[in-house]
Amino acid sequence: MKRTRQKNKLQNRPRVRLLYGSIFVLCFMVAVVGSSGWQLWKLRSQTEEQLAYLNQERLTLLQQEKLLHDEIAQLNTPSYIEKLAREQLGLVKRGEILISPKN
Repeated sequence: MKRTRQKNKLQNRPRVRLLYGSIFVLCFMVAVVGSSGWQLWKLRSQTEEQLAYLNQERLTLLQQEKLLHDEIAQLNTPSYIEKLAREQLGLVKRGEILISPKN
């Protein structure tokens, strides 16, 4: 009977080692997959933040572009060109007299 028990113990040792080895490999794989999942989630959240920032910047630049196009359109009107010539260059039309205030 002692021999049978010893024989069973010897036969169970490889099974126990295999079980512990399998559990270790499974834990290792869960750790690797979990770590990779965390990295992917972090990368995705950073990408979404950057995309939101770039979309906001794009909207700001489109507004600036519209303002610049409006300013260009205004600068190309004859009345605005005349106004700038009078104010900045001190030009007058023929027959007009320039009166400047005393400083």
